Formats: sequence, structure tokens, C-alpha cells
Amino acid sequence: MPASQGLKVSATSGPLSYMVSSSGGPWLTTGANGGTTPDTIMVSVNPGNMSTGTYSGMIQLSGTGAKDKSIPVTLNVTLRGGKNCDEDCGGGGAGTSMYAEPYVNDPDSSGTLTAVWVDLMGTPTGSQSTVDPGLVLSKNSTSSAKSQTGAFIRNVQGPLTELGFDYRDGGQCNATSPRFVVVTADSVTHVVGGCSKGTITAAPMMGWKRVRFNLTDTAQTSPAVLAGDSVTSITLVLDQGPETGSTAAGGLVVIDNIDVNGTIVGKGAAVSRHRQSD
Repeated sequence: MPASQGLKVSATSGPLSYMVSSSGGPWLTTGANGGTTPDTIMVSVNPGNMSTGTYSGMIQLSGTGAKDKSIPVTLNVTLRGGKNCDEDCGGGGAGTSMYAEPYVNDPDSSGTLTAVWVDLMGTPTGSQSTVDPGLVLSKNSTSSAKSQTGAFIRNVQGPLTELGFDYRDGGQCNATSPRFVVVTADSVTHVVGGCSKGTITAAPMMGWKRVRFNLTDTAQTSPAVLAGDSVTSITLVLDQGPETGSTAAGGLVVIDNIDVNGTIVGKGAAVSRHRQSD
């Protein structure tokens, strides 16, 4: 179980009585219901028997005459053991292979966002050794404008020459979402996409589309990623919910075959299991 962490509370006006509460589920607790500033609140998380996935919670602070404050908390519950990591992290048991780790950023604790690898939702391979998971990203209309869902691409390093993914027909693909956010070693943030800005072709599997981005074309990547740029992080982001109109996207997409430099990254640890018994 993760160790408790201290949250410092202070007020510029001097000592102030405050109340504290938590939301998001019983896994998130605080050591006290209130106190007087300056103070430190101990925050604890207990995943217990929770399923693998990303969970969002919130610590709320309120005090008389002071503006309420909300602090988002994210808990990542991952699989353990070499066999599971080999299956779900792209063979990255040693922690060196690239894999996509789903995440949810839900600052208002709406509970209406999803990021999870789901068995039998990806592109079918016909192989008996895989369950063909697909990355399901969803954002409903009740989510705040600041909320987002996506995946961290782990163990990325070096230059970036190719970037893209496959998505299931009918999934969200517009000018802003899903997109990649790439940070290079010079601390520059590059926005790659959204989806419809890339080159879209039919994927090898029926019912899927393939998207590839030109990293030097400023219409697709802003600013452009240059040949000498070294990458420190890549994040896949969906932050648009359902839209209106004839070209509306539904705020939901299934993604597979995330391509970094011609390599298909492994599946992250947050996998929803739906296997049918024999």
C-alpha cells in the first residue's frame, strides 16, 4: 500500500479554521476532518482489492471567509508479477520496452471518463497467444472542459521520426482530439494532431483507420519536431466530449497499434478483462 503523504495548508491572512473532505471513493481518506492553519493533512490511499485501472478523487478544503480549494488525486492500480507485465507491457518486464499506460484526469470527480485496455476490442490478430486488447478512451458531456483521458507512452527516449495509431471506424477523430503531446529535451511542448490533421488511410484490418502524422509539417505538428530533437515524453490525449452537428464526434474512440518510430508500443497495465468461459 502506498505511504501516506502530507498536504500543507496555509492562509495568507493568518490562522484560519478549515474543514477537509474527500471524494472519489473509499480508497481515498484524510487523517482529520479539519484544523487550523498552518497545518499538514495526512492523505492516504488504499487500493485494497480494486481492479487495475486509473481512479480519480478529490480533496476539498473550505474555510469561513476563504475561497474553497480542490486538489485532484489520481491512483494508478497496476498488475504485478512478471507474467502479467510481459503480457500487458509489451514484454517490458525489465522496464525497457515502450508501453501505453492509460490515465484519467477528472478534476471535478465527475466519474464520466474512461481510459482502459479492454480485451477483444483491438484489431484482431488471429493469434491464440493474445487477447487483442484495444485502448478505449471516453469523455461524456457532463465532464468539465479541463478533464481529459488518454495514455502515457512509457520508456520513450531519443529522436522521434514517426508517430501515429489505428482507430476503429466511427470513433472520435477531429482537429483537436485525440492528439499527441510531445515534450523534447529542450523543454519544448509539441502538439501533434488532432487526429483529423494527420494522413488517414484504411488500416490493414477492415473496420479500422490508420493515422500517421508529419512531424515536420507545422499544419500537423506545432511546433515542428526537428531531426535533432530528443524526446523525453509522449502523451496521447482525448479531451473533447460529444459534439453536435452533422460531423459530430461522440467523445469515444477505440485505439490500437500506437506507432512510435515504426515500433508498435505495448499495452499498459490497466486492462479490463472480459474473457468468456469455455
